[in-house]
Amino acid sequence: MTLRNGSASAALPRPARPPRPALARWTPPVRQRQFWTVQLLVLVIAGGHALVETTAVVDLHDAAFVPVSLFLLPVIYAGLVFGSRGSAPTAIWCAVLTLPNALLWHEGSEVFGELWQAGLVVAVGIFVGRRIDGERWARHEAERREREQRASEDKFRSVFESAGDAIILLDPDGTIQEVNAAAARLLGQAADQLRHQAFSANAPAQLAEVVANPAGTGVVGPITNPDGRRLWFVPVRTSLSDASGEALDLLLLRDVSLQVERQQLLEGYGARTLAAREEERRRIARELHDGPLQSVVLLWRRLDAIDLADPQLRDALADASASAEVVAAELRRFSRDLRPSVLDDLGLSAALKAEVAAFESRTGIGGRYSSRGTTDGLDAHHQLAFLRVCQEALHNVERHARASTTAVRLSISATRAELVVEDDGLGMTGAPEPAELVRQGKLGVVGMQERARLIGGTCTVRGGRKGTVVRLTVPRAPSS
Repeated sequence: MTLRNGSASAALPRPARPPRPALARWTPPVRQRQFWTVQLLVLVIAGGHALVETTAVVDLHDAAFVPVSLFLLPVIYAGLVFGSRGSAPTAIWCAVLTLPNALLWHEGSEVFGELWQAGLVVAVGIFVGRRIDGERWARHEAERREREQRASEDKFRSVFESAGDAIILLDPDGTIQEVNAAAARLLGQAADQLRHQAFSANAPAQLAEVVANPAGTGVVGPITNPDGRRLWFVPVRTSLSDASGEALDLLLLRDVSLQVERQQLLEGYGARTLAAREEERRRIARELHDGPLQSVVLLWRRLDAIDLADPQLRDALADASASAEVVAAELRRFSRDLRPSVLDDLGLSAALKAEVAAFESRTGIGGRYSSRGTTDGLDAHHQLAFLRVCQEALHNVERHARASTTAVRLSISATRAELVVEDDGLGMTGAPEPAELVRQGKLGVVGMQERARLIGGTCTVRGGRKGTVVRLTVPRAPSS
């Protein structure tokens, strides 16, 4: 089966004739025995003509053209056998042999007639030779194109059969016309058994859906092959036509199982790493709160309870009490940053509000928080991801934005949950690619996007009319 792109065959450009030396086209085939046989026939005709003219056995006065016309037989034969290389020299040789006869035994109009016939013989020889040469060249080119086409088909067949990806040729109605070895292994049948069968009846449902829905894209799988291995594919479809102009669909199933398995492994590892990290932060925050923080608070209260008469000692004690208070405040902040207890106690909305308040108190940048909807339907992983994205976005505003105000908005509906952190600072002209951020060691934006991806959402960082907008969006099932 010969295939080509498009719905109609593209006309092949006519290849140029192979170059030949100018003299080679007219060099007589002197090494060919048939050529000399033809020349001998010319001599026999010329000799017979001369014999008739000299002996006057036959009066050719009214039919003088007949002997010269006999030269057409060897000329045409030489043209048919050798082309111009045979017919042209033979015709010229016939004309040369006609000259003595015309000049010696004829006069007047007979001379002109003999010479005219000789010229016609030469013209016929050249014409027949050129036509034969053209036909031979056309046949040679046709054979060459046929050889090239066969070689191309063989090469295509070799590539088609040895391709590691499954390739399937389908009629517009979904009938299998051809499959390669990889496709036959995937479908669990021999290629001969699959030909002219309905694809939907022999393929897994997910692959049949790809054919039924051409607009569908993305990774298809998992599909269990006859060996029991789970596979994933990226389908690629294109339109072709065969040599007769019949439309075909080429379905290439690119095996991305290794990439998907690695991606799933990395995602699982990343999710477990984040979970372990959060658990460790929870443990450290709890230990800070229950251990050092309580000790510092107790120390602070005991220092406040001491009453000294000496003013200098009283001042020193007041300084020590103030230092203990500062240490207690720092420990509270560390514990809250590690794992805000308000998230576990009061939920996401209260935790976000507390983060905005702490941010405003710490930086002096105005903060506004607003929420819409209830967070009851969000599980603990989603709530933690929203809080961490908000913390990272506020941290970036504090370090880079030079903003005067920041707004945090939480919106939850039946179909999606969205968090927006917007500032009026310097803004971003363009967000770098994640790979470039990783190379530079700037993992804040990458971390937000990874957290969003692990909970099935998206996180975008864009420059707005003024400042930067961080938007975390997570779709929700209507029943949630």
